Amino acid sequence: MSTHNADLQAAVDSTSVAKDVGETDLVTYLRAQLAEREIETNDQAWLERMVEKIKDDPNFMVDSEPDDFDPDR
Repeated sequence: MSTHNADLQAAVDSTSVAKDVGETDLVTYLRAQLAEREIETNDQAWLERMVEKIKDDPNFMVDSEPDDFDPDR
């Protein structure tokens, strides 16, 4: 199993909770959650992929990082 940045996972987890309480614009929500953790990405495909995986599995564990992610930021 791969290990990915805890901040990425926290943002995905928060987005999953938001989905459960009725948030509909999950890509924007996930982007905001990442920004709160000082992570910015222009990898729209990654954001959309994470949202689709959240919809399929509310307990989804991050399995990749955005193409422009810098873990040493």
